Amino acid sequence: MKQLPPLGPLVSFRAAAACLSFTKAARELNLTHGAISKAVKQLEEYYGLPLFHRRNRAIFLTEKGRFLFQHVDRLLNELEEVSEQMRIAENGQRISVSCEPSLSMRWLMPRLEQFHESFPETEIHISTAGGPIDLTSGGVHLAIRRSDFSWPANYHALSLGRERIGPVCSPSYWEKNKHKPKRLLHTRTRREAWTDWEQYSAKELKADSEQFYDHFYFSLQAAVAGLGIAMGPEPLVADDLERGLLVAPFGFVKTPISYVVLSLNPIDQDKKLNDFVCWVREHIALDKNEYQ
Repeated sequence: MKQLPPLGPLVSFRAAAACLSFTKAARELNLTHGAISKAVKQLEEYYGLPLFHRRNRAIFLTEKGRFLFQHVDRLLNELEEVSEQMRIAENGQRISVSCEPSLSMRWLMPRLEQFHESFPETEIHISTAGGPIDLTSGGVHLAIRRSDFSWPANYHALSLGRERIGPVCSPSYWEKNKHKPKRLLHTRTRREAWTDWEQYSAKELKADSEQFYDHFYFSLQAAVAGLGIAMGPEPLVADDLERGLLVAPFGFVKTPISYVVLSLNPIDQDKKLNDFVCWVREHIALDKNEYQ
C-alpha cells in the first residue's frame, strides 16, 4: 500500500486528462477549478514530475502524463465495472453500456441528460472501451462499437448507421491555411484514418508537417486549439461544429465501417434496453448533416 499514490486525486487527474481542461473536469465532477488543479499538483508532487504542459491557458499531457492516464483510465474503468456488477442485481432499471472512449466522451455523455429527461426512471452507467468485449461476464448489457472486428456468433448486433469521416480544424486555422500545405493531426489508435479518407473521398491534402496523438479526443482537442487539421468521425465533432469551434471544409464521406450495438439477447425483448438504443439511433441520425 505504501507504493500507491493518493487515490482521490487520480479521479480528478483522469477527468482533466480526458478532456484536457481543468474547467471541464471540474464541471464533470461537480468540483471547483481550484480543486482539480490542487489534485493534479498533489500527484505531480508525489511523482516529482509534471503531468501537464501549461501553455497560454491550455493544458497538454506530458509523455509521463499520457502514460499515467492510459493506465489510470483502464484501472478506473475496471473498478467501475466491478462496482456496477455489485449493484446491478439490486437495480433493474440500471443499464450498463460499454462504449468506444472517444464516442462516449464527445457524443454520448454530453447527451445523457436529454435521455434522462425522456426516461427518468432508467439510469445509464457508461464504461469506456473499444474492440472485442465479453458480454457473458454479466457486467455489461450493451456495447457500442465500430464494426472493425469480429464478435461471437451468438451476439446480436444492431447497426446505428455507417461511419462518416472528414477533416476538421478551427475556423481561424482554416482561414490562415486553406491555400497552404497543412499540419495533419493523427491518432495512434487509427493510424490509417487519413489514408481511408483520401481513398473514400478521392481527395488529398498537402501536408507540411504531422503530429501524432494517442487518442481521437486528443487530436480533436488539438484541432480546436488551432494546432492543425484532424480527421474527425462525424458524431465526435458534431457538437464542436454546431458551436463553431470546428469547421469541416470538405464535409464528410462514408466508410465501410458502421457503429453497432452488441448484446447477448435481442434488444427488443427488453423495454429499457430497446428504449435506450432507439434513442441513440434517433439522435445519431440528427447529426447526419453536411457541415461546410
